[in-house]
Formats: sequence, C-alpha cells, structure tokens
Amino acid sequence: MANKRISSIIKYMDSAFKKNGGLWSHSILDVLENVTHKEAIWKKENIHSIWEIVNHLIFGKEYLINILEEKEIASEEDFKTPENPSEEAWKDTLNKLEETQQRLIELLKDKTDEDLEKNIGEYGTLEENLYGILSHDCYHAGQIVLILQLMGISL
Repeated sequence: MANKRISSIIKYMDSAFKKNGGLWSHSILDVLENVTHKEAIWKKENIHSIWEIVNHLIFGKEYLINILEEKEIASEEDFKTPENPSEEAWKDTLNKLEETQQRLIELLKDKTDEDLEKNIGEYGTLEENLYGILSHDCYHAGQIVLILQLMGISL
C-alpha cells in the first residue's frame, strides 16, 4: 500500500474523534454525547468550560485546514466563551466541530505518505501536525471527562 502511513493516521484521528471509536478510552464525540448547554458552559475556578474547550478544538483543526488550503491563519482567541449559551447555540457548536473534523479528513485523503514529510509551518511537518491534532483530541477528551466528574457526572 503506497500511502499506508497517511491512511493509518487518518484512521487513528477518526478513532479519537468519532462516536464509539476512542483509541484508548472515550472519543471526543463519546464524551460530548449527552452534554447539555448548561453543563457545557459550567465553570469552576480557573478551568475552561467544556464549551470553551470545544471551541479550542475547532480552532486547532481550522488552523491546520487553513494551512493545508493556503489560507490566512485566524488570529482570534481560540478558547472563546459563547455569547449566547443556548441549547441551539451548543448544538451549532457541536455541528461545527464535526464539520471541521470532516473537512480536515477530506483534505487529508488527497495527501500521500510523501506529503507527510513536508514542513508546513511553525509546528513542523504535516505528520507532526497530524499527530499533534490526534494527541490534542485525546488530551481534551480526558479533560472533558474530568470536568464532567467535577459536576458529578460520570460516563
């Protein structure tokens, strides 16, 4: 298989993100499945809310998408607090997260193992960036689980 590495990375990225697909534990969509907008906006002391973390995940994926599409990199704050924390706005945020993930995966399907070696910016090669996104999703899935546990919610 000529593009075995890129195919494997895409598979692992999907596993860390999609429902019932977590690499070692829960995926991003697993941990967000039953979170309400009120739970998503909940904050304790100086930790980010789940909603802020989801916006941060979107920002990270969009950052890489913009590099791959050779577009300007957004400079807005990435841990955005929602202006209108309604149930509809929360659902829109979750939809945007899924759409952003799908867009990134679609862009990667046109890449080759050779492309993985190319330096694409300040965070190194495409491969390094993709492993960064993968690790980022796993890290924040765990963080969301801990925030839910602080609220007395377990998965």
